Amino acid sequence: MTDSLQALYDYTLEHRFPVFLMDDNYRYAGDIFSKHLHTLEQALPPAQKDILKKLCDALDEQRDIELEAMFQAAWAVMREL
Repeated sequence: MTDSLQALYDYTLEHRFPVFLMDDNYRYAGDIFSKHLHTLEQALPPAQKDILKKLCDALDEQRDIELEAMFQAAWAVMREL
């Protein structure tokens, strides 16, 4: 991404994106995820907890990459309009 596009992405992620996550369905999904993650963490021995944390970190990184790709795709479509 160019510096300008990165700045726009950062602004959008910080100031605009959260507004679209105020939906009850999103909060419900997050609550369910947290509940299951907590249950799994409690059931795992320490070695597997470390593996689970690494898996969650990898999923977070993948989600960040997907968000950036979605932003770039939306930007490309907007430019075509």
